[in-house]
Amino acid sequence: MKDFSNYMSDVFSCAFKVQTAVICLKEESYKLANDVSHVHDLLDCINSIEMTPEIKGVLIQHDAEFERVDELKSFIQAIQKESGYVKKEMGVTRYGNSIKRITLALNDFSKPIVIGIKGKVAIDSFGYFLPCDYRIATDDMRVEFPGLEIGITPMGAVPFFLKRQLGTTKATEILMSGKSLSAQEAKEISLVSQIVTNEELNDACWAKLQEFYKVPGQTLNFTKQLVRPKTYELEEYFEMSMRLIWNSIIDDK
Repeated sequence: MKDFSNYMSDVFSCAFKVQTAVICLKEESYKLANDVSHVHDLLDCINSIEMTPEIKGVLIQHDAEFERVDELKSFIQAIQKESGYVKKEMGVTRYGNSIKRITLALNDFSKPIVIGIKGKVAIDSFGYFLPCDYRIATDDMRVEFPGLEIGITPMGAVPFFLKRQLGTTKATEILMSGKSLSAQEAKEISLVSQIVTNEELNDACWAKLQEFYKVPGQTLNFTKQLVRPKTYELEEYFEMSMRLIWNSIIDDK
Protein backbone atom coordinates (compact mmCIF):
# COMPACT_ATOMS: atom_id res chain seq x y z
CA MET A 1 0.00 0.00 0.00
CA LYS A 2 1.18 3.53 -0.73
CA ASP A 3 2.38 5.84 1.99
CA PHE A 4 -0.40 8.42 2.41
CA SER A 5 1.28 10.33 5.24
CA ASN A 6 2.65 12.72 2.60
CA TYR A 7 0.83 11.94 -0.66
CA MET A 8 0.32 14.20 -3.66
CA SER A 9 -1.53 13.70 -6.97
CA ASP A 10 -3.35 15.90 -9.49
CA VAL A 11 -6.72 15.00 -7.97
CA PHE A 12 -6.14 14.87 -4.21
CA SER A 13 -3.41 15.12 -1.59
CA CYS A 14 -3.04 13.77 1.93
CA ALA A 15 -0.72 14.68 4.80
CA PHE A 16 -0.61 13.54 8.42
CA LYS A 17 -0.44 16.48 10.81
CA VAL A 18 -0.72 16.30 14.62
CA GLN A 19 -3.07 13.29 14.99
CA THR A 20 -5.03 14.42 11.92
CA ALA A 21 -5.05 13.35 8.29
CA VAL A 22 -5.54 16.37 6.01
CA ILE A 23 -7.05 15.51 2.62
CA CYS A 24 -7.35 18.17 -0.07
CA LEU A 25 -9.80 17.45 -2.89
CA LYS A 26 -8.45 19.34 -5.90
CA GLU A 27 -10.78 18.21 -8.68
CA GLU A 28 -14.49 17.91 -9.26
CA SER A 29 -16.29 14.69 -8.47
CA TYR A 30 -16.73 13.43 -12.01
CA LYS A 31 -13.01 13.86 -12.77
CA LEU A 32 -12.09 11.93 -9.66
CA ALA A 33 -14.73 9.24 -10.15
CA ASN A 34 -13.93 8.73 -13.83
CA ASP A 35 -10.30 7.80 -13.16
CA VAL A 36 -10.14 4.30 -11.69
CA SER A 37 -6.58 4.66 -10.41
CA HIS A 38 -7.42 7.84 -8.49
CA VAL A 39 -10.53 6.22 -7.01
CA HIS A 40 -8.48 3.25 -5.81
CA ASP A 41 -5.89 5.61 -4.34
CA LEU A 42 -8.51 7.62 -2.46
CA LEU A 43 -10.17 4.47 -1.09
CA ASP A 44 -6.76 3.10 -0.06
CA CYS A 45 -6.02 6.45 1.58
CA ILE A 46 -9.26 6.37 3.61
CA ASN A 47 -8.55 2.77 4.65
CA SER A 48 -4.96 3.62 5.60
CA ILE A 49 -6.17 6.46 7.82
CA GLU A 50 -8.73 4.15 9.43
CA MET A 51 -6.01 1.62 10.24
CA THR A 52 -3.48 4.15 11.60
CA PRO A 53 -4.04 4.36 15.38
CA GLU A 54 -2.17 7.64 15.91
CA ILE A 55 -4.57 9.41 13.52
CA LYS A 56 -7.68 10.45 15.44
CA GLY A 57 -9.64 12.24 12.72
CA VAL A 58 -9.75 13.72 9.21
CA LEU A 59 -9.85 17.27 7.91
CA ILE A 60 -11.02 17.49 4.29
CA GLN A 61 -10.34 20.67 2.36
CA HIS A 62 -12.36 21.37 -0.77
CA ASP A 63 -11.22 23.75 -3.50
CA ALA A 64 -13.84 25.84 -5.29
CA GLU A 65 -15.12 24.56 -8.63
CA PHE A 66 -15.38 26.65 -11.79
CA GLU A 67 -16.86 26.34 -15.29
CA ARG A 68 -18.94 23.42 -14.13
CA VAL A 69 -21.61 23.46 -16.83
CA ASP A 70 -19.29 23.45 -19.84
CA GLU A 71 -17.06 20.74 -18.39
CA LEU A 72 -19.98 18.59 -17.30
CA LYS A 73 -21.50 18.93 -20.78
CA SER A 74 -18.27 17.67 -22.32
CA PHE A 75 -18.19 14.73 -19.92
CA ILE A 76 -21.80 13.73 -20.66
CA GLN A 77 -21.40 14.26 -24.41
CA ALA A 78 -18.34 12.01 -24.42
CA ILE A 79 -20.50 9.20 -23.03
CA GLN A 80 -23.37 9.97 -25.40
CA LYS A 81 -21.07 9.83 -28.43
CA GLU A 82 -19.81 6.34 -27.59
CA SER A 83 -21.00 3.85 -30.20
CA GLY A 84 -23.57 1.39 -28.84
CA TYR A 85 -25.29 1.06 -25.49
CA VAL A 86 -22.58 -1.17 -24.04
CA LYS A 87 -19.86 1.47 -24.13
CA LYS A 88 -22.26 4.14 -22.91
CA GLU A 89 -23.36 1.93 -20.05
CA MET A 90 -19.74 1.25 -19.13
CA GLY A 91 -19.11 5.00 -18.78
CA VAL A 92 -22.18 5.56 -16.62
CA THR A 93 -21.53 2.44 -14.52
CA ARG A 94 -17.90 3.36 -13.90
CA TYR A 95 -18.90 6.84 -12.78
CA GLY A 96 -21.82 5.67 -10.63
CA ASN A 97 -19.87 2.88 -8.96
CA SER A 98 -16.99 5.20 -8.14
CA ILE A 99 -19.28 7.77 -6.52
CA LYS A 100 -20.99 4.99 -4.55
CA ARG A 101 -17.74 3.46 -3.28
CA ILE A 102 -16.31 6.79 -2.13
CA THR A 103 -19.58 7.82 -0.42
CA LEU A 104 -19.87 4.45 1.35
CA ALA A 105 -16.25 4.62 2.51
CA LEU A 106 -16.82 8.04 4.08
CA ASN A 107 -20.16 6.96 5.58
CA ASP A 108 -18.62 3.85 7.19
CA PHE A 109 -15.51 5.66 8.46
CA SER A 110 -15.24 5.33 12.25
CA LYS A 111 -13.22 8.47 13.05
CA PRO A 112 -14.57 12.04 12.99
CA ILE A 113 -14.46 13.90 9.66
CA VAL A 114 -14.67 17.68 9.38
CA ILE A 115 -14.81 19.30 5.95
CA GLY A 116 -14.19 22.91 4.95
CA ILE A 117 -16.11 23.99 1.83
CA LYS A 118 -15.60 27.22 -0.11
CA GLY A 119 -16.79 28.84 -3.32
CA LYS A 120 -18.95 27.06 -5.85
CA VAL A 121 -19.56 23.34 -5.45
CA ALA A 122 -21.71 21.12 -7.67
CA ILE A 123 -24.40 18.86 -6.25
CA ASP A 124 -22.56 15.69 -7.28
CA SER A 125 -19.43 16.79 -5.39
CA PHE A 126 -21.51 17.89 -2.42
CA GLY A 127 -22.77 14.32 -2.09
CA TYR A 128 -19.32 13.32 -0.85
CA PHE A 129 -19.56 15.86 1.97
CA LEU A 130 -22.84 14.77 3.55
CA PRO A 131 -21.48 11.59 5.21
CA CYS A 132 -18.91 13.84 6.94
CA ASP A 133 -19.66 14.61 10.57
CA TYR A 134 -19.34 18.39 10.46
CA ARG A 135 -19.44 20.68 7.41
CA ILE A 136 -18.10 24.23 7.65
CA ALA A 137 -18.79 26.53 4.70
CA THR A 138 -17.48 29.96 3.80
CA ASP A 139 -20.04 32.72 3.43
CA ASP A 140 -19.47 32.81 -0.34
CA MET A 141 -20.18 29.09 -0.85
CA ARG A 142 -22.92 28.12 -3.30
CA VAL A 143 -24.30 24.67 -4.13
CA GLU A 144 -24.89 24.46 -7.90
CA PHE A 145 -27.15 22.14 -9.92
CA PRO A 146 -25.53 22.25 -13.38
CA GLY A 147 -26.77 18.88 -14.60
CA LEU A 148 -30.41 19.98 -14.60
CA GLU A 149 -29.62 22.59 -17.26
CA ILE A 150 -28.66 19.84 -19.69
CA GLY A 151 -31.31 17.33 -18.66
CA ILE A 152 -29.22 15.10 -16.39
CA THR A 153 -30.63 13.56 -13.22
CA PRO A 154 -28.84 14.88 -10.09
CA MET A 155 -25.82 12.72 -9.34
CA GLY A 156 -24.35 11.68 -6.02
CA ALA A 157 -25.88 11.29 -2.57
CA VAL A 158 -27.50 14.72 -2.07
CA PRO A 159 -31.06 13.56 -2.99
CA PHE A 160 -30.77 10.67 -0.51
CA PHE A 161 -29.70 12.87 2.38
CA LEU A 162 -32.10 15.69 1.50
CA LYS A 163 -35.10 13.36 1.62
CA ARG A 164 -33.82 11.81 4.86
CA GLN A 165 -33.35 15.18 6.54
CA LEU A 166 -36.17 17.27 5.08
CA GLY A 167 -38.85 14.86 3.87
CA THR A 168 -40.08 14.25 0.34
CA THR A 169 -41.88 17.57 -0.24
CA LYS A 170 -39.01 19.94 0.61
CA ALA A 171 -36.38 17.72 -1.02
CA THR A 172 -38.39 17.59 -4.25
CA GLU A 173 -38.85 21.37 -4.23
CA ILE A 174 -35.09 21.97 -3.95
CA LEU A 175 -34.02 19.34 -6.47
CA MET A 176 -36.54 20.18 -9.15
CA SER A 177 -36.07 23.94 -9.00
CA GLY A 178 -32.42 23.70 -10.00
CA LYS A 179 -31.79 26.95 -8.14
CA SER A 180 -28.37 27.28 -6.55
CA LEU A 181 -28.26 27.44 -2.76
CA SER A 182 -26.37 30.07 -0.80
CA ALA A 183 -24.38 29.15 2.27
CA GLN A 184 -27.13 30.49 4.52
CA GLU A 185 -29.83 28.55 2.65
CA ALA A 186 -27.70 25.40 2.87
CA LYS A 187 -27.30 25.91 6.62
CA GLU A 188 -31.04 26.37 7.11
CA ILE A 189 -31.67 22.91 5.65
CA SER A 190 -28.70 21.32 7.47
CA LEU A 191 -26.51 20.78 4.40
CA VAL A 192 -23.81 22.70 6.26
CA SER A 193 -23.26 22.96 10.01
CA GLN A 194 -21.52 26.34 10.31
CA ILE A 195 -20.70 29.41 8.20
CA VAL A 196 -17.46 31.38 8.53
CA THR A 197 -15.38 33.75 6.42
CA ASN A 198 -12.63 32.47 4.11
CA GLU A 199 -10.03 33.70 6.58
CA GLU A 200 -11.67 31.80 9.46
CA LEU A 201 -12.24 28.49 7.64
CA ASN A 202 -9.04 26.64 8.48
CA ASP A 203 -9.02 27.62 12.15
CA ALA A 204 -12.72 26.72 12.52
CA CYS A 205 -12.12 23.24 11.07
CA TRP A 206 -9.20 22.54 13.39
CA ALA A 207 -11.14 23.84 16.39
CA LYS A 208 -14.07 21.52 15.69
CA LEU A 209 -11.74 18.53 15.37
CA GLN A 210 -10.16 19.39 18.73
CA GLU A 211 -13.65 19.32 20.25
CA PHE A 212 -14.25 15.86 18.81
CA TYR A 213 -10.89 14.63 20.11
CA LYS A 214 -11.99 15.30 23.69
CA VAL A 215 -14.50 12.45 23.36
CA PRO A 216 -13.13 8.86 23.39
CA GLY A 217 -12.82 7.52 19.86
CA GLN A 218 -14.92 4.43 20.51
CA THR A 219 -17.74 6.59 21.87
CA LEU A 220 -17.65 8.76 18.76
CA ASN A 221 -17.78 5.69 16.54
CA PHE A 222 -20.76 4.22 18.42
CA THR A 223 -22.56 7.58 18.21
CA LYS A 224 -21.97 7.73 14.45
CA GLN A 225 -23.46 4.25 14.10
CA LEU A 226 -26.65 5.45 15.79
CA VAL A 227 -27.32 8.26 13.32
CA ARG A 228 -25.64 7.55 9.99
CA PRO A 229 -27.44 5.69 7.18
CA LYS A 230 -27.06 1.95 6.96
CA THR A 231 -24.85 0.64 4.16
CA TYR A 232 -27.71 -1.26 2.52
CA GLU A 233 -29.82 1.94 2.40
CA LEU A 234 -27.15 3.79 0.46
CA GLU A 235 -26.50 0.81 -1.80
CA GLU A 236 -30.20 0.58 -2.71
CA TYR A 237 -30.30 4.31 -3.38
CA PHE A 238 -27.26 4.22 -5.65
CA GLU A 239 -28.65 1.27 -7.61
CA MET A 240 -31.78 3.29 -8.38
CA SER A 241 -29.81 6.48 -8.97
CA MET A 242 -27.55 4.81 -11.52
CA ARG A 243 -30.53 3.56 -13.52
CA LEU A 244 -32.04 7.04 -13.63
CA ILE A 245 -28.74 8.69 -14.59
CA TRP A 246 -28.33 6.09 -17.33
CA ASN A 247 -31.81 6.82 -18.69
CA SER A 248 -31.20 10.59 -18.70
CA ILE A 249 -27.83 10.27 -20.45
CA ILE A 250 -28.68 7.83 -23.24
CA ASP A 251 -31.51 9.99 -24.59
CA ASP A 252 -30.38 12.50 -27.17
CA LYS A 253 -30.73 16.04 -25.95
